[in-house]
Amino acid sequence: MKFGIGQSVTRIEDKRLLTGNGIYNDDIFFENQSYMYVLRSPHANAKILDIELSEALKTSGLIKIINWEDIKRLSINNMKTTFLVKNRDGNEMIDTPRHILAKHYVRYVGDPILAIIADSLDIAEQVAEKIIINYEEYDSVTDISKAIQKNIISVRNEVSNNVCFDWELGDKKNTLKDINSSKFKINIELINNRLVPNPMECRSTIGVYDDKNDEYTLHCSSQGVHSLKRKLSSIFNKNEDKIHVITKDVGGGFGMKIFNYPEYILSLAASNIVKRPVKWKASRTESFLSDIHGRDHFSKATLGIDENYKFKALLVETLANMGAYMSDFAVFIPTYAGTGMLTGCYDIKKAYANVRGIYTNTGPTDAYRGAGRPEAAYLIERLVDKAAKELKISPVKIREINLIDKSQIPYTTALGHTYDSGDFKKNLKDAVSVSLFNEFNKRREVSLKKGYLRGIGISTYIEACGGGGPEFAKVSIGKNGNITVKIGTQSNGQGHETSYGQIVSEILGVDISLIQVVQGNSKEIEKGSGTGGSRSTPVGGSALKVATENLIKKIKTTLSESFQINPSLVGYKEGIFYFNNKSFTLAEISNLLSSDNGSLEEGGTWTPAQGTFTYPNGTHVCELEINKETGKVNILAYHVVDDFGKVINPLLLEGQVHGGIVQGIGQALFEETLYDENGQLISGSLMDYAIPRASDVPNFNFSYNEILCKNNLLGVKGAGEAGAIGAPPAVINAVCNALSINHVDMPAKPEKLWKIINEKKD
Repeated sequence: MKFGIGQSVTRIEDKRLLTGNGIYNDDIFFENQSYMYVLRSPHANAKILDIELSEALKTSGLIKIINWEDIKRLSINNMKTTFLVKNRDGNEMIDTPRHILAKHYVRYVGDPILAIIADSLDIAEQVAEKIIINYEEYDSVTDISKAIQKNIISVRNEVSNNVCFDWELGDKKNTLKDINSSKFKINIELINNRLVPNPMECRSTIGVYDDKNDEYTLHCSSQGVHSLKRKLSSIFNKNEDKIHVITKDVGGGFGMKIFNYPEYILSLAASNIVKRPVKWKASRTESFLSDIHGRDHFSKATLGIDENYKFKALLVETLANMGAYMSDFAVFIPTYAGTGMLTGCYDIKKAYANVRGIYTNTGPTDAYRGAGRPEAAYLIERLVDKAAKELKISPVKIREINLIDKSQIPYTTALGHTYDSGDFKKNLKDAVSVSLFNEFNKRREVSLKKGYLRGIGISTYIEACGGGGPEFAKVSIGKNGNITVKIGTQSNGQGHETSYGQIVSEILGVDISLIQVVQGNSKEIEKGSGTGGSRSTPVGGSALKVATENLIKKIKTTLSESFQINPSLVGYKEGIFYFNNKSFTLAEISNLLSSDNGSLEEGGTWTPAQGTFTYPNGTHVCELEINKETGKVNILAYHVVDDFGKVINPLLLEGQVHGGIVQGIGQALFEETLYDENGQLISGSLMDYAIPRASDVPNFNFSYNEILCKNNLLGVKGAGEAGAIGAPPAVINAVCNALSINHVDMPAKPEKLWKIINEKKD
């Protein structure tokens, strides 16, 4: 098939997007639309004493200043996290809801206090400048290690010592026993730095309240309309048929657009209050303050190794920064999502992890590209590399000894995951070969002669993704033979219109130009679980396969009934149904079989089996130089060998991997969210927060081994997050190799490396 599975089809959605015909949320306008500006706290920890509005209320064009009392009058509930865990003492963790607008206290810089509704955004901003709020400011705490010290500032009075949860996974007793009996014990302490997601398109919303039908419609840039619909229904105390969410084109998400935010609730509530559509859009600086952040962990780990360099046991303790409020999946990310993957691709028989969630006076954290798995991969891969250095063994050799062999698969890890497929040693072997790893010392000598320190770093990775709730798809055939797909996932730039089109093209045997994909409308699409955790193709694609095959079966059955023949006599090939001497095109079938009021259609759902995931895996090799005089890193070569199971579109796949690697390089070398001692965000713009540019990355060498997944109908493994998981440890391993040091925390900025170089001189 020219446009079927396995073909490098260029993205069919790009013509629309590149010619300015995309529809992003900020392109949508309604008649009589008003604008919202959110007034936020300038303090990290303070009590609101009083608010003076007299001058602000005189402003022409002001419609309404909304506070917490206005929200309360609408009987709107506080926001709650969607996932709680049980503490290791057996008690349930304490749920601490988040207010929509601050009542008496603010807990981080950016905490929403007032929503100003006006005829224009400029007017709303002018009103905000005239509002005077008096605060009683308190000390704040932003560092997770300091936040748990005795007699420190309390971020949330509901919990003691700012500990949100204290959770464990694994066999502590036997893990400690095996570590204590190990010949070698390798220890590491590391920070997984806080990141700001920074999608190209900032968040925006339009809230529309229909007074006649008492219905709310939210237009927003999201990663799935149905999950938002369910959350908003609960918060507004409305049946789900009274809440609608619509998402058009989305300019990137990386996880942070899957969540519910106060601004979404506010724009809907404001529309009810002022009886006009209400639009809000974040500036880039506002995004730094109000978007969910990612990562921010401090971990200690010990790896026990026997006399043959075989890993015996792994012990990990992690502090995970929750920020001031628990976001939707904030608790899930450092616990089940991340901790379960700590043993990586290695045959480690015993493992135990303790994770404590910590409240601080910072913005909330949640899932960001990889969502817990980058943290796990970074920890184990840094620990393995440090072990190789301390034991004076090649980083390749120590991995060869300890990687799970393909003969052991299916393999159940010490932390409960069952890997269904993969050949980790082949990925390693191929990556070592293509990167000319064994010839590195020659290249190092060349760099030294030029005055540069050259390093090479290797990392293996595996992640659990492509799981979660059920996905739904519906396939219909129009009177002209065109095919429409409606599906519950949401493209954020991954190319869903193309990859889904290829799946349908493969099954129906028709040209991809006949296929239209519709997403992001809870009115038109009855259900879905959205996009996140690299689940769209493994789960959504499987549902689409079911729906398409159901449609063929339905047509065959209907034809057999209409013409009174055995269904087995009805054949189908490349858009033609045939039996006896008759044949029908899809257009003819649609006109023959569909009703006057609707098209010929059939749906399908698919749900991953309980506890099953896809397990993409691979090996990254990074080679770089460090300028001894400046500490600046220059990545010279980057090789990656992946296993994503069945590949739908090699071109799209490579683009996903490239993008993920760039974000991983960003975390390793550039990106760092910094708060000062007063809780002020000092990296609150792109002038202060460095993201990688094209000149910072090399051309990537990408290849893959196609080992089919056994946990879904297509044999595919999720690919969207993989690059961001394998890249950070590969880059830092290369930096440590170049400097001949045991460890350096991310980001490895030039000043930090320059100091290390000069300290080594001394």
